[in-house]
Amino acid sequence: MRKILLIGPANSGKSAIFNLLSGANRKVANYNGITVDTATAGLISNARHEKKLAVVDLPGIYSLVPSSIDEAVTVSTLIGRNNQVTEFHDIVCVVDCARLDSSLSLALAVKELFGGKIKIIFNKYDLDVTKNYDFDKIGEHIGVPYIKFSTMRDSGATLENFLRDNASDEILLPSGKIKLSNESTEYNPFNVSFEEDQFVELQNEVSALSQIEKYQREARDLKASYAIGKNKSLIQLSNKIDQFVLHPLLGGIIFLAIFYLIFHSIYTWAGPAMDLIDGGVGAFGEYIATLLPEGMLNSFIVDGIIAGVGGVVIFLPQIMILFFLLSLLEQSGYISRASIITDRAMSYFGLNGKAFLPYLSGFACSVPAIMATRTISDKKERLATLMTIPLITCSARLPVYILLIGTFVPEKTVFGIFNSQALAFFFLYFLGSIVALIIAKIFRLTLYKGSTTSFIIELPLYQMPTFKPAFKSMIFKGKVFLKKAGTIILGLSMVIWFLSTFPKPAQEMLVGKTEAEAAAISLEHSTIGQFGKLIEPVIKPLGYNWKMGVGITVAMGARELFVSTLGTIYALGDVDEESTTLRERLRAEIDPETNEPVFNTAVAWSLLIFFAFAMQCISTLGIVRRETDGWGHVFLMFGYMTILAYGGAFVTYHLLI
Repeated sequence: MRKILLIGPANSGKSAIFNLLSGANRKVANYNGITVDTATAGLISNARHEKKLAVVDLPGIYSLVPSSIDEAVTVSTLIGRNNQVTEFHDIVCVVDCARLDSSLSLALAVKELFGGKIKIIFNKYDLDVTKNYDFDKIGEHIGVPYIKFSTMRDSGATLENFLRDNASDEILLPSGKIKLSNESTEYNPFNVSFEEDQFVELQNEVSALSQIEKYQREARDLKASYAIGKNKSLIQLSNKIDQFVLHPLLGGIIFLAIFYLIFHSIYTWAGPAMDLIDGGVGAFGEYIATLLPEGMLNSFIVDGIIAGVGGVVIFLPQIMILFFLLSLLEQSGYISRASIITDRAMSYFGLNGKAFLPYLSGFACSVPAIMATRTISDKKERLATLMTIPLITCSARLPVYILLIGTFVPEKTVFGIFNSQALAFFFLYFLGSIVALIIAKIFRLTLYKGSTTSFIIELPLYQMPTFKPAFKSMIFKGKVFLKKAGTIILGLSMVIWFLSTFPKPAQEMLVGKTEAEAAAISLEHSTIGQFGKLIEPVIKPLGYNWKMGVGITVAMGARELFVSTLGTIYALGDVDEESTTLRERLRAEIDPETNEPVFNTAVAWSLLIFFAFAMQCISTLGIVRRETDGWGHVFLMFGYMTILAYGGAFVTYHLLI
């Protein structure tokens, strides 16, 4: 029985074609790794034909350099190393019409390996995208038998006739050598030796990946050559733009400039909206206070719940601006390019470009970002990414950064064009990213040691972004953030109110004190206040006193609460990171022992560095526990980040003091 291999990317329709031809019930799914074995079945029509044909459904691949076990099954089959399929007569490459770049690059690589002795199925030909390209000319250019097909529209008989008309009677062998990297041979499902294989040439990782890039360029050029109408000029324009955007040096500069502008916008545009929210929350708290009798219930609702949640809701403008701008970037087609640019850098740290999107999501919140690591097929790469995502500057750090930068970094122009405060903001954002990569490299050399997998991504055409989808994304992310504020932060606010209220100080200590002064005294004698004094000897080398210790302790539950806690400590009531009274109070605070300001540039930057690295989010630890199925990674994450935060703050303080 003559065997026909079905080769193609994941979700290209291979299994659907296999089922259509054989009548089998092969599981079909739209994510990588579902076809991890080899399925072989004869054609339904074999009973009516003398020539017996069988189709072999193999796992999806994107290139001939495997980056996972399932991809290695397919590559091993092509060179005769699959003990389930030791020989075959034909190869049919399934080209997904909706993803031409990756599908065509794979088909071109397989064609070259087998000296042109392949066939092509242009699958999903019922999609509208097929109107943008002349597939007949593409097929003729490649120079192999082809068919335009749709499993949703066309009959299996049409495809079967194509296969029978072009069936080979000879066993098919590679006419050249498949170029494997030494790292890719680690994915070896059949435990064979590749070192002396007649069909294998071992290369270093860079050389192997350069082959992939070569076929990708050929595929993009082929697609551009046979595009139709307006789409042709759009492809040509996209290719010209990519010469600059994907340039090894210029591309990195463009990347940094784009993200600097994003962070500058977050810092400068959100002010009016934040002031409006601040005033609204304050007015609402005052109104509720007038409706309730004086006492514990009044304090619990106004100071515990409204002030606590209000201190978080005020960040909403910055988060919405961030995701509005990121949505515009994604629509434009730039995000995929950013993945390629960062892949070059990430490869040095043991990761690939697939880690970029989880890292990017981490700028908003670590919880969905950690869940997004599920797209990374290699377990060790995934764990290295997952364990470093909390170092990415999430939105919860914004209030601390805004308060301390706005208070202690003088606003001036640097190099004639940069705002000093925006530059400090930009530095802290990228500091987290750089340190995350360094820690990931350490993990990849120790706990999660292994080779870096290859990275392939479709490059969409550039297009003008529209505001409507960006507004939808902005509103959705805002709702997610408010849900967090309404659940986790609400619960933490209640706990913090209780710990900062009890035990009560002696009544005589409050006689003659203003309401704000009494609140400060009560906090000092509360459970949290006493804990702050308990840890003061530990945090004193960082330049902190017990009051800052209280703020850090509270922030262990959620970083967002640091600012409102300082407002209570300094007897200022309900404050936020933009509050002039809080900023003035921090500048005016004097150490009674030294008669020197408690807060200075060294202390401010020590706090900034501490918050940049510290693990201060219960939700993140919870999702790590769920995603890793154990407490070991939770303790490891909390431990290494605490050590990193303390060490970084210590060095910063003593360098600047």
